[in-house]
Amino acid sequence: MALRTFVRVNGINNLSDARYCAGMEVNELGFNIEADHSNYTDAEKFKEMSDWLSGVEFVGEITNESTDIKQAIEGYALDALQIENLSQIESALSTGLKVSFVAKSLDEAIEAWTLSNESLSHILLSTDQTSDYQFPVLLTEGFDINNLDSILKSSTAKGIVLEGGSEIRPGYKDFDELADILELLEIDDMA
Repeated sequence: MALRTFVRVNGINNLSDARYCAGMEVNELGFNIEADHSNYTDAEKFKEMSDWLSGVEFVGEITNESTDIKQAIEGYALDALQIENLSQIESALSTGLKVSFVAKSLDEAIEAWTLSNESLSHILLSTDQTSDYQFPVLLTEGFDINNLDSILKSSTAKGIVLEGGSEIRPGYKDFDELADILELLEIDDMA
């Protein structure tokens, strides 16, 4: 089984989400690595989860402009970073990890692409922008099970970003919305 577009699932904070997404062959899992964030995953919990997984890359999510990136990534075996502040582009790129940028507008996306010397791995944008991107875009919103096919067909975006969620209780998770979209994107290996 594989997915027909690139998929990142952000906000991973439990093993149920992580294992389900890895089993569905998503490309990347995002974990918030800032101690003061409400969805923080500390390095020990990250290691416990990531040790159970294979075939997926790990993204450290940074939302706060004052976060010291090099300090924040200590203890994490990450493949990439996701940042939201233009002022952090240089610092994030200096880590040697792949870097993606969450843009609030198309103008900010273009500025981030320019500031990075066109070296960002992705720019995350909502689907209400344009569909002819000059850089690698992951769509973050504006799609659902009913319109995702048409959006992917009409856009030059590389893929989508979904959000994980908290478990109802340890080991118990409702995957309805996440599962619906991932199942829609599945490629039937038997075809």
